[in-house]
Amino acid sequence: MTGKNYRNDILRELFNIGVGQAAATLSDIIEKKIVLDVPDVKVLNTGRGKVELDRYLKNVAQGAVMVSTISFDRQLEGQVSLIFPATKMHRFIDLCLHENRDETDSLSFTDIDFDTIKEIGNIILNAIIGQLSNTVGIPVEYTLPDVNLLDTARADLFVSDADYRLVLMMYITFNIEGTEIEGAIVMNMTLRSLDEILTTIERIYDGR
Repeated sequence: MTGKNYRNDILRELFNIGVGQAAATLSDIIEKKIVLDVPDVKVLNTGRGKVELDRYLKNVAQGAVMVSTISFDRQLEGQVSLIFPATKMHRFIDLCLHENRDETDSLSFTDIDFDTIKEIGNIILNAIIGQLSNTVGIPVEYTLPDVNLLDTARADLFVSDADYRLVLMMYITFNIEGTEIEGAIVMNMTLRSLDEILTTIERIYDGR
């Protein structure tokens, strides 16, 4: 079996394994049940990637977003960002920290809030990249996450025409004690890196 849909299905399966491991790690740390799911994965060129991401930012994020980003290199090169609507993050952080603050400003975040998001991003993004790296046997090295609050998010902040050629977009659902947050993971990769991944994945799954 070959084709774009087949490749996307394999990538979704791999990334769900990665986020499943991340969810288990986070559940152990905060002592609450966390469920993470990647319902869809798309491989897009940069132009289409910007259109798709702008649609997400408009329909789901609706304004400010919290973004955790890491860069990776060695044999695979790229950058990956975890994007969540900022207006929903206070409740999520409070659940993680076992707190219940008064909601005054939904876009006001403390240093502890940023550290919490940084740790969450580190666990999720490392699990995703690590699962991909381990599956295809291609080593990567990555930076610590950089966390930012963006009042107005645009796709061109996450999709770079200059450095990368293709975009992997993953929608991610985060559920903790009935609180659900829809987010997105945007991975910019060089064409050579993505070709290596997809070729290796197809060889593995076709049993060759």
